Amino acid sequence: MEAEFDQNRLVLVSNGEPYKHVFEDGNLKLEKMAGGLTTGLDPMMQEGDGLWIAWGRGEADFEAVDQNNKLRVPDQNGYTLKRIELSEEEKNGFYYGFSNEIMWPISHTFISKANYKKDYWQSYQQVNQKYAESVLEELEDDDLVWIHDYHLTLVPGILKEEKPELKTSLFWHIPWPAWEAFRTIPWRREILEGMLAADFLGFHTDLFVYNFLNCAEKIGAEVDFSEREVYYQGTKTKVESVPLGIDYQKFDQLSHDEDYLARAKEVKDHYETEKLIFAVDRLDYTKGIEERLEGIDRFFEKYPEYQGRVSFVQRVAPSRTGIEEYQKMKERIEKKVAEINGKYQKDQWQPVKYFYGSVPQNELLPYYKAADLGLITAAIDGMNLVAKEYLAVQDSGVLLLSEFAGAAEYLDSALKVNPYNTEELADRIYEGLEMPESEKKERLKRARADLKEYDINWWRNYFLEKWLDSYE
Repeated sequence: MEAEFDQNRLVLVSNGEPYKHVFEDGNLKLEKMAGGLTTGLDPMMQEGDGLWIAWGRGEADFEAVDQNNKLRVPDQNGYTLKRIELSEEEKNGFYYGFSNEIMWPISHTFISKANYKKDYWQSYQQVNQKYAESVLEELEDDDLVWIHDYHLTLVPGILKEEKPELKTSLFWHIPWPAWEAFRTIPWRREILEGMLAADFLGFHTDLFVYNFLNCAEKIGAEVDFSEREVYYQGTKTKVESVPLGIDYQKFDQLSHDEDYLARAKEVKDHYETEKLIFAVDRLDYTKGIEERLEGIDRFFEKYPEYQGRVSFVQRVAPSRTGIEEYQKMKERIEKKVAEINGKYQKDQWQPVKYFYGSVPQNELLPYYKAADLGLITAAIDGMNLVAKEYLAVQDSGVLLLSEFAGAAEYLDSALKVNPYNTEELADRIYEGLEMPESEKKERLKRARADLKEYDINWWRNYFLEKWLDSYE
């Protein structure tokens, strides 16, 4: 795999960029973006002198590029980043509209939250065309084009029309829904046809692979379920599950760092309770924040001996603030927090500590270590890397994980829960807090061994290997 890969340049195409430019004291400043994609792919791009094409969203992004919207990142010795500029209209139609009001809710099976505006579809087509043209302008012989996520489903089809021999793949970072949900999209065929022009498709789990294959069959493609291959309009597409991992080495080193351990102790001491439960999420209906609060409410009601002994810290990062649905959800969450605190608080103790605002990772990480219980109650999630990060720094904590998160397929060591079952959620919280130390250690030992083996580097290498194998 690596021998062949050495001869090819990798062209990455994504919605989010690896670096952005901001103004600081009137000067341009380069900032590395947080997130799994940058962590996993940036080192490889630097090593292979690749090309990364993405939407430039930083306030000073287009002050830093040349006349072709390109620059070298993180410095001259790195690789080329080409930024795509979107108008306000394109941003609203393509990103806030089609991507986040159609693709996002449908992929997460929230059919009632979808908004099938025809204008959104036109904008989505237009921006996908813009991306594809941007790629075509740059192509060299033997390039490998790796496209990412639900924003860019039409790009493989446009590229293949122009360059039938081009080697393309796409990794899908969120769930792929059952046909019953996907079929509601008026442009379902166009989306599937765009994706099936890629030679290789990767999803997080076997369930998402099966759902996709089933959708492909429904539009008339010939599907080999055992080989995970789709034949459509003269092309073959290989489909695999390739679960995204974390930068295990970074988190493992952190868990032994004295400064980090001291900060984690400060967090624990600050709350002045025996036990600390922690959750962090982007503001999103897929994250199960409202269901979690119902479970917390029932826990304190059913197990009153824990009142005054446990603090639940919920941090929520702003997301898609321009969408009314998200504003209403924030109001509901804050109302429920106030209700729980009003019901149970006594003396200096408040059961729920709620923080809304952007959460820098260096501020967040001490909570992972300090928490006796990590609480992830996603209604549905592609993977959920917070689950893995929490376990990677722990030596005695318990992870309570929604059975609907992609990570649940791989993390046997977590306590699983159906977040819609309030009674079960309350009982699982109790079970996690009462778990014997020996059992906690045993579960963490298993989890960390898996996280170490199937880390972000494994994911990247396995994806590339399977993609290149698909041509043999």
